[in-house]
Amino acid sequence: MFHLALRRRKSSLAVTHLWRIAALAGIAGCASIHNLVPAIANPAARLVAYLSCYNGSYATRAANLNFSRMTHLLLAFGTAPKCNGVCTAASDMTLSLEQDDADVATLVAAAHAAGVKVMISLGGGDRDDDATISQFYNAGLSVPFAAAIDRYVAAHDLDGVDVDMEDPSNMGAPYGDFIQAFAARLHPEGKLLTAAVGSYPSSAIPDAALAQFDFLNVMVYSNYADASDALEYYSAVKAIPPEKLVLGAPFFGSTRNWSREESYATILAAYPDAWQMDVVSGGSLDNGVTFHYVGESSMAQETQLGARYGGIMIWELTQDAGGLHSLLSVIQKNL
Repeated sequence: MFHLALRRRKSSLAVTHLWRIAALAGIAGCASIHNLVPAIANPAARLVAYLSCYNGSYATRAANLNFSRMTHLLLAFGTAPKCNGVCTAASDMTLSLEQDDADVATLVAAAHAAGVKVMISLGGGDRDDDATISQFYNAGLSVPFAAAIDRYVAAHDLDGVDVDMEDPSNMGAPYGDFIQAFAARLHPEGKLLTAAVGSYPSSAIPDAALAQFDFLNVMVYSNYADASDALEYYSAVKAIPPEKLVLGAPFFGSTRNWSREESYATILAAYPDAWQMDVVSGGSLDNGVTFHYVGESSMAQETQLGARYGGIMIWELTQDAGGLHSLLSVIQKNL
């Protein structure tokens, strides 16, 4: 997921912008080389939704979430304590969310009652938070750290783990070792292991690690053409089965240079007709700057595209608008 102000408590927009440029450059032209888009919808298409841990109580969210058609709920984001100096096997590896355990339990119970699998997502693209994960595997502590995360999963009755590490400098062989250790721990327990990916760090992720994930959430927060190219890139170039590719779609809008963003709910409140478009500007919101996002018609198209692969992913639920113009409702109708 691109690391943006609404997505995280802290922001590194300059880094995000550079990654986005790399992403678009990396996938340019792949559609002209391959054309492997599945022709029909996948009957097992997923609806994967991230839910931030820093925007309201999970217990309150549990009472109001619309779980219809949802298959996976990803709790964002889990982090670990920073080591005091070099990490060792004696370092504190306890995973945590910014939520009380009781609130997490309430949300997990509600989701499970609706038939939805619940996972914790690690990292999230913020450099400081990602470092709480990468510090352990970069120190060669993948096996004990995977065990510590697995203890959190078991204690909170979760169905697996999503890995959302986005800095290519923290990938490569150590990341691959971590994923291999993780898969060896989770898969025999019947737990899921997934990842949020874009094309920008793809060359830094070992192919052997990509093969360990049960499915990939492919982050594309721009437009249909980019979405189609990104899915085709992972299918054709990285040889990931189409049914394991879940298209990521945004419930937010951003400026073209990614210097500012607002939730879809905020955009719709400022521009009541915004649901009919994919770009707005000139109003009172943020001095009238231009915001690009995915409106209702485009969201329906992206959902139908994702349904021909492994489904659709949402970043993230709290940014949706309620009422007649909920983007979640559009996805539920078109998946």
